[in-house]
Amino acid sequence: MVEPLTCRRSFCRLSEFGIMSARTRSAEPDPRSGRSARSGDPEPVREERSMRSLHRCLFVFAAVAALSACGSTGGGSSSGDGGSGGSLPGTGGTGGTAGSGGTSQPGGTGGGGGAAGGTGGSSACVADGESCQLDSGRPCCSGNCDGSVCRPAVFCRGVGDECASGSDCCSNLCDQSLAVPKCKDGRCKGVGEACAAGAECCTATCTNNQCAPVPGGPGCGVLGESCTSGADCCSTNCKGNICVRAYTCQATGDLCFKDSECCGNACSKHDGTPGVCLHITGGGATGCVQDGNPCSGGTTCCSRICADPGSGATVCQPAGGCRLTGNSCGTADDCCGGGVNPNGTVQCAGGRCDNGQACNPVGNICGAPVLPGGGSINASQDCCDGKKAVCKLDGAGIPRCFGGKSPECPEGYTGQAPCCIEAGETCQFRDQCCGGAPCIPGPNGGFVCAEQTCVPAGDTCDPAADTCCDGARCLPAGEFGHVCRYDSGGTGGTGGGGSGGSGGTGGSGGTGGNPCAPNGQHCSNGTDCCSGICDNGVCTAQRICQQKDDVCTSSGDCCLGLTCIISAGSISGTCQQGESCGMPGQTCTNNAGCCQGLRCLDDAGLSCTGGSCACAVVLG
Repeated sequence: MVEPLTCRRSFCRLSEFGIMSARTRSAEPDPRSGRSARSGDPEPVREERSMRSLHRCLFVFAAVAALSACGSTGGGSSSGDGGSGGSLPGTGGTGGTAGSGGTSQPGGTGGGGGAAGGTGGSSACVADGESCQLDSGRPCCSGNCDGSVCRPAVFCRGVGDECASGSDCCSNLCDQSLAVPKCKDGRCKGVGEACAAGAECCTATCTNNQCAPVPGGPGCGVLGESCTSGADCCSTNCKGNICVRAYTCQATGDLCFKDSECCGNACSKHDGTPGVCLHITGGGATGCVQDGNPCSGGTTCCSRICADPGSGATVCQPAGGCRLTGNSCGTADDCCGGGVNPNGTVQCAGGRCDNGQACNPVGNICGAPVLPGGGSINASQDCCDGKKAVCKLDGAGIPRCFGGKSPECPEGYTGQAPCCIEAGETCQFRDQCCGGAPCIPGPNGGFVCAEQTCVPAGDTCDPAADTCCDGARCLPAGEFGHVCRYDSGGTGGTGGGGSGGSGGTGGSGGTGGNPCAPNGQHCSNGTDCCSGICDNGVCTAQRICQQKDDVCTSSGDCCLGLTCIISAGSISGTCQQGESCGMPGQTCTNNAGCCQGLRCLDDAGLSCTGGSCACAVVLG
């Protein structure tokens, strides 16, 4: 019969090996009976007992070593066991630490370490990459749950980022006690909860030691308040039973401390005390809804674009380039038809672009007679530079005054030479620029057509340099050498998965993609082309787009898969990782590639059957 092993803290006692002095051994209790070993015990008995114990301990040490090499167990703290490791997600008690991965050998990768055991007990929010639920549980520290895992912050600042007030932070908590205030972990307190100071409350208002509503508020829940549906929140966005952001700026009715925090550029307070974002009417606002505010349809938006920016709620989105009538602005230069822009009679009145005088300025909305959805726009076709001949749909599906009418260009700017604006020259929106280049803020006010900073899909490239635009790779294209293309036809290499502690088998090389033709070559359809675009029988480059971290005025400026993140109070932002589907104005080849509610349309506003197309809103 095998006797129970006597161990302490996973290490066998040296007494069981028989490795002790005679004096110590004579006083050591018998591990089975608890009595001291008698010096008169026969030596063979003691040696036999020691050898059995030694064999048992050696077996345990060997087993532990094998498990460690596989990365199998994560070490838990005293508050709970660590998660189980290897290739499966770890499960464990609160506070367990991650297990170690196995060391990889040449040809394969080491086994994955154990996942963190439990929730840790101290964090009030869920870290990026951890699982989350939209309708229950703790909120993501980033405020961004895609339905299964927490994604990096997009519309607010994460824990540890610098902040000016709680409204900057996904947690709605800004630690002002630090020399440089930073967003901190936790959750703000809702109306009715006990408080000692306003900084603890989602409303930043503590009255008689209770969190209270913001004075003058409309009654909707501010960011951080509890909710059961979007209708409870000013942002109309309820995730995990908490009101979260729908965009970077604060929606009408939400908490604010200054005008620039609000989508409408108007806060009820300017003295450092909590206020609410005001609903703007008159004074140049024309009654339309400003960019960033919630919407249910495009007809009420100043931009006419109502879409989900990736937050889970629909908001009015920027049209790109100069700001349209009624939208927020910093100076007249921001407005279509204002400042340095053509027909400069538009003013930035009260922080919003007004109507200007007489004709519709270049870049502004006009009343195209028939829209793709059969609807119409409540605006005239009296464009200042070209009248109704230059009132056309832009890439996002919005009718705008293109300008640029001349004998050589009877329909004004088209985005193609010679009827287009060159890089570095003044523009109002991207569809005027050669190659559809983004129209971005210029160095001296106004807007200019952006320079091409990467090699577009379909153009030849150097495989030793990473110069292809986002999403494309420099790959072989048969007789044409290397071309920037989307890797849709080939198969990737198969890497051998190494088990923990042992090397995996070497991976096999991937196969090349299907042959494709570079730009300028003959084609029958888009699948023939490396760019994916066959326009009138010729492979054509996609529209110029901005890469990650490049400046933008709308998501339509950014390459596919990126979103334009514009900080509150600004007219431009930078392209950051966003939705995989096409946003308004981004390139597409079919409707399946566009985000929900958008259609893939060609330059004529018809369903895309090939050629240059973009995801567009449909105004019906």
